[in-house]
Amino acid sequence: MLLLGLFPLCGAWAQLQQSDRLEIKTSSATPEEFEVFSLGERGILSVVRGNDYGNSRNEQWQFVKYDTTLKVLWRTTYKLDFRYIPVMAYKGAESGYWLFAEPDTDRFLFMQLNFSDGSIDTYKGNLLAGVDVQHFKVMGSKALVSGYYRSRPIVIVHSFFDHTTRVLPGLFEKNTELNNVDINEVDGYINVITYAYRKKNCVFEIKTYNYDGKLLKKTSLSDPRYSFISGQIVPLNPDDSYLIGNYSVGCTQYSQGLFVTHIEDDEPQEPQFIEFSQLQNFFNYMKPKRKQKMLERIGKRESLGKENRFRYRLLVHELIQTDNEIVLVAEVYYPNQRSSNPVIAGGLSRPYFSRSLEGYRYTHAIVCGFDLNGKLIWDNCITIKDLTSYDLQEMVQITPVDDYFVLAYPQDGEIHTEVISRNTVVVKNEKFKIVPKSEKEKVLNSEDAYLSPWYGQYFLAYGMQRLGTSSVGQGREVFYIDKLTYKTEDIGKATKAEASRP
Repeated sequence: MLLLGLFPLCGAWAQLQQSDRLEIKTSSATPEEFEVFSLGERGILSVVRGNDYGNSRNEQWQFVKYDTTLKVLWRTTYKLDFRYIPVMAYKGAESGYWLFAEPDTDRFLFMQLNFSDGSIDTYKGNLLAGVDVQHFKVMGSKALVSGYYRSRPIVIVHSFFDHTTRVLPGLFEKNTELNNVDINEVDGYINVITYAYRKKNCVFEIKTYNYDGKLLKKTSLSDPRYSFISGQIVPLNPDDSYLIGNYSVGCTQYSQGLFVTHIEDDEPQEPQFIEFSQLQNFFNYMKPKRKQKMLERIGKRESLGKENRFRYRLLVHELIQTDNEIVLVAEVYYPNQRSSNPVIAGGLSRPYFSRSLEGYRYTHAIVCGFDLNGKLIWDNCITIKDLTSYDLQEMVQITPVDDYFVLAYPQDGEIHTEVISRNTVVVKNEKFKIVPKSEKEKVLNSEDAYLSPWYGQYFLAYGMQRLGTSSVGQGREVFYIDKLTYKTEDIGKATKAEASRP
């Protein structure tokens, strides 16, 4: 097998390696959209959407499953009826699900793709016309579609077997926003997390339903000082769990810090609030002089008995649970000015939604570790320089490798990496170029780059590149998929080299 090396742009050691690569030639005759998502050690699935040459009204979807060496296991195609448009998709343990809607009607189409053999089943249902879909998940043989109907939150449960549809009770309220729909497949629970504006206060609620949609319990969190923005449930057992998220001062989306609360026997305990200034490394993204001024300002306010006020927008990732800790990753971002003409974007690994042409700008990401008692035990930070994205999506990916965490994000045809060992930065920011399969070619242009964890110490990098033997001519456009791995045995060498730098 030909091993392709990523070229380091800085740093003494190149731990990140490009071990396998696919190059899929794009079609110049018809527009195409590509998607990739991880199936862990079972491989990956690629999705190519394009018009059917025989009938341009019907869109053809091609699914290809690859093993971990990027060899094809199976292929299958599906022709989407032109009356439907894609809304959102969900990856289950054994199957992928797509939700399609017929605009201006209540007719929806569900497609199920079996990961093992590529077989496809479709189900039709009548939900509600005009639902602004925000979440789509599948539990057992039921689809959960949630969003807003007439500006109020709604969660619809549709059964694939008997085609029945019902709306979960107790949610259709004014001044209420959906935060998340969390499913517990082991115990058969549906947790709908909302926050509501009531009498100038923000109330954070978790409504728990059984598999049949019956409301079992309601857990409310409120605090006279702070408002809970988002939260994720970490179940310990059926009656014991933690809720971890971020909070604000007042009913805004600007974060003041993180919170942890223990929920036992349906009763939330007193939350632990962790403002950003209490994190050891939160301000490491700043230049040294600016960071020092910030810390001095924080210290002065504390000495005067004043509370520090922060205004950060936080994109919190899904929590990572290991045997002995819970890891939170969140990116700090700022929305750029929105365009008056949004376009539709997204796919299987990202929702289909309207996006602003100006996008979002990221400044840094934080990583926090909690023990199984919900206590913060370490934190770290990775600086993100000049990174913007059309879609508000998770850019920084994290993969545990031995006793380290490798943080990585794509930018301008390069992969930026940083290695941490809990609250210590082991290898500072390094950049690596993604190279073509042929040594005779070079990358002329790179766009729509994405990165995702795969399995073990492996990442997936994918996107569009224009390749050519020289900068003269247009070259050829390909959709690439790269398997990247991080060599942990060189981390010690990199650490020594880093320590010896002037």
